[in-house]
Amino acid sequence: MGVLDPELLKEVARQCPGYNARATARALTRFYNACFKPFGLTAEQFSLMVGIAAAEGVTLVDLALSAGIDPTTLSRNVGNLETRGLVCAEGGRGRAGKRLSLTTVGHRLLADAFPAWNAAKTALAYKLGETRLRSTTEAMAELAEKASCM
Repeated sequence: MGVLDPELLKEVARQCPGYNARATARALTRFYNACFKPFGLTAEQFSLMVGIAAAEGVTLVDLALSAGIDPTTLSRNVGNLETRGLVCAEGGRGRAGKRLSLTTVGHRLLADAFPAWNAAKTALAYKLGETRLRSTTEAMAELAEKASCM
């Protein structure tokens, strides 16, 4: 087996959507984690709470499908939020069929954290430009959609 040229590998890293998506996701996760730390939330927990609040009564399976998350992983993350009293999962058959909603405490925490999310988005828009941030976000969503259809 031959040795691959390091310059070729650097070019692959520059051009590979998967490589760049993971690097971008890690950087954004670190950035948002720092923003949500004062609220005792991670970026993932904030996003999950937004998804639940936007579709009150959504099942765990439907939320997993719409968010592109493995239902088992999502179930574990929802369980952590339930333990903290932020999410309520009721009804349905089995864990996956339960309907999810935010508790009063969950709604309050999401409302408290929302200005931090807005400030973070504003900071990114300042660095990148509002139009470029919007088009980049739209391109990421389109790339995710196209990749999931393959």
